Amino acid sequence: MPRTTASFAAAIAALLLVSGCGDDEVVQVQPDQAIQVVVQTAPESLDTGGRTSIQVIVQRAPTGADLRYGWLADAGTFADATTDSTTWTAPDNPGVYGLSVIVTDGDNVAIAQKNVAVATYMPADDPFYKGATSCSVCHNGGSGGTQWSTWSVSAHASAIESLQEIGMDSNPSCLKCHTVGSYGLNADAALDNGGYDETAVPRLAGVQCENCHGPGSQHPSPNFTSVDVTMDASLCGQCHTDAHHPTYDEWQTSAHAAGATWTSSSPPGLRASCSKCHNGMVSAAYLDDPQNFVPPTVNPTQLVRHTCAVCHDAHGNDNPGSLRDASVTDVWLPNNVLVEEAGAGRLCISCHNGRRTETDVLGQINNGSSNFGPHHSIQGDALKGVNAYQTLAPGFPWSSSKHILVEDACVACHTHPHEGDPEAGIPNFMGHDFLPTTEACVRCHGPLTDFEDIFAKADFDGNGSIEGVQVEIRGLLDLLQQTIIDKSRNDSVRMDFINNFIPTLGDTTKSTRVQREAGYNWAYVDYDGSSGVHNTTYSVQLLQQSILYLEPSALPQAAFVLREDM
Repeated sequence: MPRTTASFAAAIAALLLVSGCGDDEVVQVQPDQAIQVVVQTAPESLDTGGRTSIQVIVQRAPTGADLRYGWLADAGTFADATTDSTTWTAPDNPGVYGLSVIVTDGDNVAIAQKNVAVATYMPADDPFYKGATSCSVCHNGGSGGTQWSTWSVSAHASAIESLQEIGMDSNPSCLKCHTVGSYGLNADAALDNGGYDETAVPRLAGVQCENCHGPGSQHPSPNFTSVDVTMDASLCGQCHTDAHHPTYDEWQTSAHAAGATWTSSSPPGLRASCSKCHNGMVSAAYLDDPQNFVPPTVNPTQLVRHTCAVCHDAHGNDNPGSLRDASVTDVWLPNNVLVEEAGAGRLCISCHNGRRTETDVLGQINNGSSNFGPHHSIQGDALKGVNAYQTLAPGFPWSSSKHILVEDACVACHTHPHEGDPEAGIPNFMGHDFLPTTEACVRCHGPLTDFEDIFAKADFDGNGSIEGVQVEIRGLLDLLQQTIIDKSRNDSVRMDFINNFIPTLGDTTKSTRVQREAGYNWAYVDYDGSSGVHNTTYSVQLLQQSILYLEPSALPQAAFVLREDM
């Protein structure tokens, strides 16, 4: 290990108060003005392999303090990394290198830095870009985490190669998004801040740390606020946009960006109990380690939408699409149901589940509820075929369709990228409006232009014709709803059901127990939102058995009663 890195690793462990060194955690140094120092170098510009003298100037320290020193550089070597003055030998690669020192008396800490230009120019504006190599000193498994090591093998790191493969690595329009300096956090093309647009050198090729965190020449600083962190999707949207790759444009139209959960007057994301799935800042931590996540105990004060960085680890990882670890972690649904299938779709199911235990469901049926039914995000339970109210048909052989076995499940159908024709004004589709597309169905169901082209295997609603799966399910939903209404206690309650179906179901002064039993299953299938596509067999069974439970004659004789998956 080079003396620069070894000395700093030892110094940082011994001298600094560090809180959290994980991939997405923040290193916090408690600044103390008891010691104040600056660094002087001579010369400040040199050739590769050249030497410069460096010295710590102590401007303030406690009387009689026994000061200790630890030097850090992006590259190159120090003659002695533990003294107040030493020499630094430049590396063979041109660039602007930061020479930093940590000074401590055991109780107080000071950090200072000086930038030196090696076989290149010194940018006029500060902060300026240095390249990801400088970040690797601390963030390659050291005290600062593993961010650089995971990023270095990511698609972002090799972004320039993707241009080389198509012969566009000299195209200025393309280079802006595949190098450091033109786009990104706090980027400003008017500044002379050492970006690729000013000095086209290999160390600035690719999408690097400074694209997302801003120019890093002032980092590290005493309180480590010299680089910025944001989860704002518009940062990614600077490049992931236009007809060729409109990921950001699609996301802006999605419920993850613009849904009611973000725009209501009392957003659930500002409630601690809801924040893990309704506040992106909390969701990112939950999806990164769902099994060990500890929910917040106080209400968040800041609401972050489900932006790119909520589901994707911007530093990169080994998961598909650099999705967070929930995508490779089995999911526990209510009632201790383990989802081992679904592939990367497990990340979606981590939040898209019904939230109701068997006790919760029974409580609603016995006592009613102002929020009757499962949580509206019941999709994971529906896909698995669990957690509806099956007690109304004891001994019935409940079964499920096979969509949960589709590779990556939710991801395969809801983020199914396919080519458009950008030159003809038809954008490529990146799958980030999260709406299912018929293109995702072709592999199994053959060519189709509408989901209703996928026909059911029998006449489940008994109207005399075999229709599309979604049409059959909507027919059964209507039939069950009407059967519940027909079981009303009186005409007044009947009108309440017609005008306010779910609130009336949850009101025990108006609904009967049997209505609530069947009604829970109606809400389950309706709230799933797929009209049976997620799990046709289970949806048909729930609706048919609920109708038969309430009124056997309400299900037309022509209906095919489904008892097992066809």
